Amino acid sequence: MTDGGTKAVAKAILQKVFTLNGSVAVVLALLIGLIVGSALWWIVCGLIIVASATYLLVSWRGEHEAFPVRKNQGKGETQSPSSESSMKKLLFDDFQSPDGRYVVKGAEEEKTVVPSSKTAQPAPLLREETLRELEILDFFDLDADASYAETEPRSEFHSLLNKVLLVLKEVLFAHTVAFFWINREKKQVVVESMATDSRSFMTEKRFAIEGDFVSQIATQGKAQILGRVNPTSEAELLRYYEAPAFVKSVLGVPVFFKSGASEIQPVGVIIADSRAEDAFGQETLALMGRFTKLVSALVKSYTDKYDLLLDSELLASIRRMQDRIRSDAGEQSVLSAVADEANRLANWEYLTITMYSEAMRGWVLQKVVNKSGQPYVAPDQLVDVSGSIVSEVIRTNRIEMVPDLGVDGPCRFYNAEKIESQGSFLCIPISSFNRCYGALTLESRNKSNFSGNEVETIYRLVENAAASLEVLYMNDLAKDYVSVDHLTGLMTKKHFLKKLDEEVRRAEDFATELSFVSLSVDGMAEHCTRYGKDISDVILNEVAKIIRNNARMYDVLGRQETDMLGVLLINTAASEGYLWAEKIRKIIASHVITAGTRSFSVTVSAGVCGLTNGMVADELIAGTSQVLGKAVEGGGNLVRVY
Repeated sequence: MTDGGTKAVAKAILQKVFTLNGSVAVVLALLIGLIVGSALWWIVCGLIIVASATYLLVSWRGEHEAFPVRKNQGKGETQSPSSESSMKKLLFDDFQSPDGRYVVKGAEEEKTVVPSSKTAQPAPLLREETLRELEILDFFDLDADASYAETEPRSEFHSLLNKVLLVLKEVLFAHTVAFFWINREKKQVVVESMATDSRSFMTEKRFAIEGDFVSQIATQGKAQILGRVNPTSEAELLRYYEAPAFVKSVLGVPVFFKSGASEIQPVGVIIADSRAEDAFGQETLALMGRFTKLVSALVKSYTDKYDLLLDSELLASIRRMQDRIRSDAGEQSVLSAVADEANRLANWEYLTITMYSEAMRGWVLQKVVNKSGQPYVAPDQLVDVSGSIVSEVIRTNRIEMVPDLGVDGPCRFYNAEKIESQGSFLCIPISSFNRCYGALTLESRNKSNFSGNEVETIYRLVENAAASLEVLYMNDLAKDYVSVDHLTGLMTKKHFLKKLDEEVRRAEDFATELSFVSLSVDGMAEHCTRYGKDISDVILNEVAKIIRNNARMYDVLGRQETDMLGVLLINTAASEGYLWAEKIRKIIASHVITAGTRSFSVTVSAGVCGLTNGMVADELIAGTSQVLGKAVEGGGNLVRVY
């Protein structure tokens, strides 16, 4: 074997040897040396022995350095460290390096760093999250103030309820969540709000209470869960869908409410359904209980605000009615004001007011308002004293409400009435503590149209109108016993006409002269427009003073009409009466009237009529009124004689 070949073989053997354990390598090297017997092989064997010994020494030292032995200072005992804390990892490279040396090196230990609350930094956001920053709209409704600023509390309640249903739908992963009102008077279920993914949700707002799922909860007042809905019974069970919605499970809970001293009863129903079977369980009912309490609180807030709104509207109506009566005191003014304000407080198609008529000696329909254009009763019709709803209300002085007139409805006013018998009817007496003045009726073509709150509000309005009528009738009664007008100091109209009739009879009996003078202020309406409506009282008071100062003690002075004064001149012929009236006209025209900081003058027109044989008091008054009208038509500030 040549030296070159020998070297190559030795190199290959040396590489293989280093892959074996050191002790095995030494034995193999000695055996090969004995067999070959070459000096070169003895040198190679020596090198193998040295390298193996070196490898074993390095390995032994590495193992002892990786597992040091520590003595317990207190007891003198040794402890082996845990492999997790003291083990040193060695990396042995199988692949030979170019120079033929094996590489063995220790691995760097991975340091586990426990983050501190003071030094830890937040993890960077994902790229999708960094594309959009959260805005104020994600946490607050900018249009909330605008939606809650409505005068009607229903809009605020509807908006808040929508938000609750949307949250409930997301929490339950529901297909539809809806809230229904329970209307026991009309026996209906009414949709208030819903959050749904379905396009087949009902467009009608109400349906009758029958045997469906919502109706069962409304009547029983108990929560129910259906884990599996039969597809064939879905249409009858879930009537709030107009077409199959493929709902597999549904949950319904009642919403309770207590108003005042009334008992707790369900006023609404919350429905949640899903297209998955058994989507709701007992834990869902506990969650729904919290939401129903929230909705109950919203209902209470809504009803309280609605009651306050009704009270506010009622007070505003009473104030407007009183202002109207104050400016134009009279029975017709009161009745017109009641009709106008009732139109603001309730929805109706027909309104009537029945009052007693002295001329017709019975209860008469004095006011009829027909907003529908359909045939109804006409004004000035006598009401049957028996057998009609209106007569019964006037007789008993009690409110009567008919929620459903039916096909053969009762008689409202009289037996011969030809009125469509459908809808609802409300009759309220116009009464004070001592007297019933008539009745107000409201009628609607819808059944159960008038709620309890509306009836109470209309009753309070009518009660206030009755108090105004009481004041008017008491004033008329007082005027019957009062002979002197408080404004002018002259006789009241009633006593003046009575005294006029007595003096005419006296003049006829004793054949004496008698003249009657009527005076009216020219342009009174213009003065009121320029100086205010209260200026008429000031003018009449000044004119009355001038007349009293220029009349004799036995002449009769009185208030003939609102803006007209009368003077009965005793033992005075018509020609002398003309001269007296002309004197009064000139004095008034030159008189300056002062009202506060304003000064002005007025003129009067006068009509004079003398008593002739066979003339009665009414004829004397008619003759004076005729010539007074001619004086006014002539431009005023004139005296005319009949």
